[in-house]
Amino acid sequence: MKGENFKRAENMNTKKNILRFTVSMDKDLLDELLRITGQKKKSRAVNIACKEFIKQNQKRIFIFS
Repeated sequence: MKGENFKRAENMNTKKNILRFTVSMDKDLLDELLRITGQKKKSRAVNIACKEFIKQNQKRIFIFS
């Protein structure tokens, strides 16, 4: 069983460049993020939010440059 979990994590890391880390964040903020994104998994919701933040920032840089 332990090896199976390792293989699963290993497969995830070979598909994409995945970085695992711990984040402390306000529960209400996370709940709202999950609601807005429609995601059940916290990692997916945070990834969506980060991608959207970067996209908005790139638009702002393009407009004002």
